[in-house]
Amino acid sequence: MSVKMTNAHVGLCRILKLCAVLVHLHAAVLSLPDQSETLYAVDKGNACNVTGLWRSDLGSLLQLHAVGSLLKGVYVTTVETSLGAAGSHGQAGLTGFVSEGAQPTITFSVLWEKGSCTSWVGQCFTLPNGERVLKTHWMLRSVAKIPLENWMSTRFGEDRFAFVPAS
Repeated sequence: MSVKMTNAHVGLCRILKLCAVLVHLHAAVLSLPDQSETLYAVDKGNACNVTGLWRSDLGSLLQLHAVGSLLKGVYVTTVETSLGAAGSHGQAGLTGFVSEGAQPTITFSVLWEKGSCTSWVGQCFTLPNGERVLKTHWMLRSVAKIPLENWMSTRFGEDRFAFVPAS
């Protein structure tokens, strides 16, 4: 019995071959020892709990409370593009989600008083020394006054938050 290969079949075969190559490369990369594996080694008995107070490298404060997979909290920024850009108090409520596991992924968003919004996505890590850190990437969308300003209204960056132990 002969099987006729259509363009769709050929395309699917190419995708499957590419997936097999990517899986092979991914497995090879995972087996390479590097600094990041040592730095973020998972200690199964020391799960990274996101509930509590966190401080960014730039001094902003993040108060998180997780109930199941739901996150609520407050973000107090120390960083603004111009004075008052984040509102009169530089703080806003946040909502988000956190996954399960020893080093959960996390996402949360803030709607600022003047209409801008910021979203973070990242992961909570417990380092070998017991320190908890959130490594995140963020996207800030400022309000564009006119469509021509759209190109300059979105910014991207990264934040590292360290857990602040209760005193």
